[in-house]
Amino acid sequence: MMRFLQAMGWLALLVFILPTLGYLLVLLVSRPRPPTTFASWYGIFVLVWFLAALPVVALLWVIPPLPRAAVAAVVVYLLALVLPFASGMARYPLHIIRCGHLPLVGTTFAAGYTYTVPGSPAYAVTPFADRFFCSRDEASAAGFHESLI
Repeated sequence: MMRFLQAMGWLALLVFILPTLGYLLVLLVSRPRPPTTFASWYGIFVLVWFLAALPVVALLWVIPPLPRAAVAAVVVYLLALVLPFASGMARYPLHIIRCGHLPLVGTTFAAGYTYTVPGSPAYAVTPFADRFFCSRDEASAAGFHESLI
């Protein structure tokens, strides 16, 4: 039981603390800043990520606590990359790194094929955000148009 609690502590560090530090770094260097709504949606995503990783931690009981937590965190994150409603939250930080700035956020929800640009009042990352682009040209080439809102 003690090893499970230790692994759970490491998992909390890997899932809560490290992404929070990364988000704070993005806040410091990004202009414009990510929308505040992202923080609340991302908080929910991270909580679900943690809870979903707990059974994986329990199943890997033969592995020492830190590697056990790391494997559980990575497995659940990789699953989140492909699951509907979770993939946008999981992929947004990766696209910030890929683009070197906040990406354009696109959605295919209701067959809209629209995108919003950073700094726009409508710019938001929600579970319905399923596409990210580094430029308007990239979004247009994919068949998306800028949101009028």
